[in-house]
Amino acid sequence: MTPAIEGASGDAASSGSEYEPWLFQTMLDELAVSELGIGFIYSVLDLLVERYALSDAVVVLAHQSFGTQMFRAGGAALSLDQASSLGNAPGVYCEPDVVPLAERDAMRTACQLALSMHLARFSAAHDALTNIANRRTFDAALLAASVRSARYGWSFTLVLADLNGFKAINDSLGHAFGDDLLRQFGLAMRRSVRSGDLAARLGGDEFAVILSNADGNESSGFTDRLRSHLGSARELVSFSVGTASSPRDSTDPAELFRIADARLYEKKGSNHR
Repeated sequence: MTPAIEGASGDAASSGSEYEPWLFQTMLDELAVSELGIGFIYSVLDLLVERYALSDAVVVLAHQSFGTQMFRAGGAALSLDQASSLGNAPGVYCEPDVVPLAERDAMRTACQLALSMHLARFSAAHDALTNIANRRTFDAALLAASVRSARYGWSFTLVLADLNGFKAINDSLGHAFGDDLLRQFGLAMRRSVRSGDLAARLGGDEFAVILSNADGNESSGFTDRLRSHLGSARELVSFSVGTASSPRDSTDPAELFRIADARLYEKKGSNHR
């Protein structure tokens, strides 16, 4: 494949400024049905392959937070050798090399915008330290789940989790060590939830999970999975949980949170006796 920053060969390069504005129409079509993001990148890659009868196409993008990102037409994976041969230079790589340079440059710019928008939305919705959902995302998800539960009777369980003795660990071993412990806990939570559940960090050492289609009994399975995924971190810190289920306990999100929080601190008190 030839990178976009190298010029295209033959007639393709000379006619590069006269291509149809299909890329921008594609962007408008994508915005009409969904947010501009990763889906747009794959959409334009597949259209590029179809438009020029390509055997392969890859776009290489760079982002300051996530480094080099590569996307291949059809969502196909790239081998290590293929990724190495492409290098880190942003551009659109095509096989055969028949796509006009101007069109590849325009496509790379549009895909870079789509990636930036996707990552901006991710950052706004996730906790920067643990990469699980943040408090804002959690509040919106809890409200939505409560509305569905009240309207349709769908059950879910709210689990609040709090690390025991975390302040003492922070004070004795330092904040860098404490941050690493929070990252490990967040990773363990992400591995412990099922598809459709939501794990979130509320702030500090406070975490929450919304278990979908759960009437309360599933919370013990989640906590067992969480303990197993903590691995060696279990030797350093334990955690307490409090739960509340909708519609059994309430369908009001504030009341569910109050009930779960009260049960959490009741257990924390028991752990210190």
